[in-house]
Amino acid sequence: MNNFDKKISGKVKSYLGENVEFSTEESKKIHLKIQQEFYKSRSGNPLYWTVLAFAAIIFIILSLSFLKSPIIVPENEYVAQGSGNENITLPEGKELAVDLSDIEQMNIGAEMPRLLYADNQIAVMQGTFGVVVYNMQDSIVTNRISYEQIKSYGISMILASVSQDGTTIFIGNDDMSMSSNQYIFTHQYDISTRIIKKTTQQPPNLFSPKTIEQPGYHEQYDDLQYGTSHNIVELDKSFIYLRSAKWEMKDLQIVNCPYEDGESKVFDVFK
Repeated sequence: MNNFDKKISGKVKSYLGENVEFSTEESKKIHLKIQQEFYKSRSGNPLYWTVLAFAAIIFIILSLSFLKSPIIVPENEYVAQGSGNENITLPEGKELAVDLSDIEQMNIGAEMPRLLYADNQIAVMQGTFGVVVYNMQDSIVTNRISYEQIKSYGISMILASVSQDGTTIFIGNDDMSMSSNQYIFTHQYDISTRIIKKTTQQPPNLFSPKTIEQPGYHEQYDDLQYGTSHNIVELDKSFIYLRSAKWEMKDLQIVNCPYEDGESKVFDVFK
């Protein structure tokens, strides 16, 4: 190979080394092709075959690069689209997580939370936290439907009621312009599974706590050291209500008070 051939060879190798990558298998095929052309052309013009061989190399490598490029681009585009859209709408049958991290800084608001349902095991209540279910057997909050979670379902203000058996929470939009008998429930939430889904059937019979028009008006409900809820749930031998010594949500308590002599059971909801 003369000096001119060496100069061309050096420039082509430098270009390929800086701008083009190919696999070991592809490299072997290219070298084999060069060797075959070399042995066929020993009696021919060296400059002609050198230029032809390097032209073939560039053509093959650029063709391989072109074929690979469409595979990479759609994959990247898919990741970009998914990372921006996956939380726009929640899928049907979504399980709502129980996050209480915001309770520490939450105030009770204009009025005390109200009981939606209670029995000897659980209490369901609604307040500025949304709706929570408290298990009095295990002394823990097991369920929560927050206002932020429910916005994804097109509900700006929660209207909530509980089934008579205490297994399902029915949810709709609390439109203050509508009378109470015109409310429509759009979703139902299974307390045992924590899964929420749409519903088209309106519940025929819902649990209804007893409303106390003036807290403290009835002697058996009097609890003057605390702010108390405006409704109670009456059980066989006791009644359940909510109270708080301060206007902070972290101090909210559930009280199971016996009708006859006896000591009340008190549960700290968020502690």
